Amino acid sequence: MGARLKRYSQIADVMVKYGFGIIADELDPDGRRRKKLFKNDTMTDNRSVYERMRLALEELGPTAVKFGQMAASDNERIPPELAVELRKLHDNVMPVPFEDLRPTIEEYCGNIDDVFEYFEETPIAAASIGQVHRGILKDGTIVAIKIQRPNITEKIETDTLIIENMASRFEKINPALRAYNLTGLIADFTEMMKRELDYVAEGKNADIFRKNFAGDPDICFPKIYWEYSGSKMLVMEYVEGVRVDDVESIKILGYEPKRYAALGFRAYLKMIFEDGFFHIDPHPGNIFVNTDGKMTFIDLGAIAVIRPERRHTFIKLLLAIVNSDVDAIIENFQKLGVRIDPDDMDEIKDGLYYALFGAESANVAAVDSGASLAAVPDLLNQYGIQIPRTLMALLKVIVMILGVGQKLDPNFNFYDNARPYLTQIVKQQYFSPKNLKRTTHVMMESLDSIMKLPKIFNNTLNKWANGKFQLEIVAKDVDRLSTTVEKATDRIIMGLLAASLVIGTSIVMYSIDIPYTANVIILMVLAYFGAFTFAIVTLVRLLYPNKKKRYYDD
Repeated sequence: MGARLKRYSQIADVMVKYGFGIIADELDPDGRRRKKLFKNDTMTDNRSVYERMRLALEELGPTAVKFGQMAASDNERIPPELAVELRKLHDNVMPVPFEDLRPTIEEYCGNIDDVFEYFEETPIAAASIGQVHRGILKDGTIVAIKIQRPNITEKIETDTLIIENMASRFEKINPALRAYNLTGLIADFTEMMKRELDYVAEGKNADIFRKNFAGDPDICFPKIYWEYSGSKMLVMEYVEGVRVDDVESIKILGYEPKRYAALGFRAYLKMIFEDGFFHIDPHPGNIFVNTDGKMTFIDLGAIAVIRPERRHTFIKLLLAIVNSDVDAIIENFQKLGVRIDPDDMDEIKDGLYYALFGAESANVAAVDSGASLAAVPDLLNQYGIQIPRTLMALLKVIVMILGVGQKLDPNFNFYDNARPYLTQIVKQQYFSPKNLKRTTHVMMESLDSIMKLPKIFNNTLNKWANGKFQLEIVAKDVDRLSTTVEKATDRIIMGLLAASLVIGTSIVMYSIDIPYTANVIILMVLAYFGAFTFAIVTLVRLLYPNKKKRYYDD
């Protein structure tokens, strides 16, 4: 508790120092320290509010820096001037002296000289949680050594508790903030920070990503050297390249920046919708273009998982957004647990239609990623609708990716790139061998159950006729009902068989991969025509049964 109170005091001091006294008021609601704090306010220069925000985050330490890094990629929700300032946080974090890191290194490697031929003491990168050094193993392998800052775990735990408390206070002061699920988002951030503090988990994530993208020649993830790694240090394959948002450096390497806009977008769609295992911190400092032209992802501690059954709903939701299908958007939102007041439904549909269809018809890339995709959660928030955290995080990640993509290619269009990919995923899911096997099994189970219906009805009717039920039914009534049930069951079976033939023929036509010669096309058309004709005849018999025959006596 003492450490937390001390940290509250430090945050309040920093807020006042950089001219944000209103936040200090919230941290010091009783006003005991306010006079002293404002007396020490010396921020009287001409620096912009955005620069002061960046300086405040830097002074507040790693947790605040991480917040700033995440916000820097959210081009649609923060002013451009603030985004420019926050991007400086990626490169300007003060490194820890090497001697302070030596105990951690020796904990996992023993004597440094016994493992490394060369160890560069000056870091090549410094981040909010750790920093990276370059080294050469005894066998000549060039590696990157990622080392956690000393005592960083305790500092982040204290900060996240304070942030959660502040979020709860702000929601009480301004109930409108509850629609944004601020406390939920902070909880997600806290969980993400905990994962990033565990370098073993990050290394395992890298192994999973390497396996998922093993067949992709354009995407790679660093190999982990587990014999020298642990919870506070990772030794991994060294990546020689430039940041993905460094357009000029990519050109100097001899590659076309536009290529990486589409490549990165495709990689994330695969992570999210095919694998259900995706990186949720895709700021440009975590994505590199290698000297060999490959795109490499690093800093993989923050990930999210989507279960297969929910993954399909997410796919349909994004495809509905891509196709500007407002009814499908609402339907899939509700499947994901979003509750919409029926009284607001028409206005929400109008707002979605205007944002999505209007942006698509305008065909402007900047509007495409921002005002259309980001408009979906924004519109729901206006009506006090709370969005599930996973859905909010997923949409945020996609918007962040689009922000990077449009820097690489100003004409990069979300709709044009997402529609064919999502359509292909849906087709693969419906026509996959696993799904066809499941469909066949369900169909056979249904037919088997229907075939048992006449026997079940006859047994039940016989029990009634034998007086085992407290009902009086004469034999003529039993025979009449039994005959009617048998006729109805026959029609149901015929209908199912007809539907099965049509559906099965369609699946075969669209899923097999054979040369479409003239003979093959003729056979396929005849098969489909036969199935369709059988279905029509069956439908006519169901709708217009033979009324001349009576199943009962007058």
